[in-house]
Order: sequence, then structure tokens, then C-alpha cells
Amino acid sequence: MARLFISNTRLEVWSAEGKIALDGTQMVLSELGRSFSIKPAVFFARVAGGDPDPHDLIGKVKDEDELAKMGADHMATSVIYVDTAYEVVAGFVGAPAI
Repeated sequence: MARLFISNTRLEVWSAEGKIALDGTQMVLSELGRSFSIKPAVFFARVAGGDPDPHDLIGKVKDEDELAKMGADHMATSVIYVDTAYEVVAGFVGAPAI
């Protein structure tokens, strides 16, 4: 099933514009009437300091459960995995609600 990443910034803009309605873990796109189950997640943007990515995480999205299973530490805009610091974009991952 395809998942959609929505940054916190984008979610705030959509909410201010009335394009979405939030109800707990559900997000409804008002214009389309489509509903998504959402949960907190991060998008791996780059390795801090511009070093190479030894874990092939850049460009990937991981939700809180996945980060916990990996043993990664998430704090604000960074994630430490093993011995590598990543800069991340905080947001939510959504999957179409059935």
C-alpha cells in the first residue's frame, strides 16, 4: 500500500487554508473527501556534516515504530542511527483509510 509523507509545515498550511480536517489519527482532504490514517514520521534529508550515508537512509521515510525497531534516537530535526547523525524533516506518514 502506498504511503504519503506530509511535513509538519505542509500540514499547518493545509490546515490554515481549510484543505484538511484532522480528527485524532485521521486526516480528511476536504475537497476530495479522501481519508488517511496518519502517524508521526520523519523524512531523512541528509547526513549531518555532509558525510556519506552508510545506512542508505537519505530519501526514506520512517514512522515512530520503525525508528524504535531500528534503535534510532529521534530529537526534533535529527536522528542518530548507529553512529551517524541525520538531518530529518518531521511530519506524518499517511495511508489511505479503508
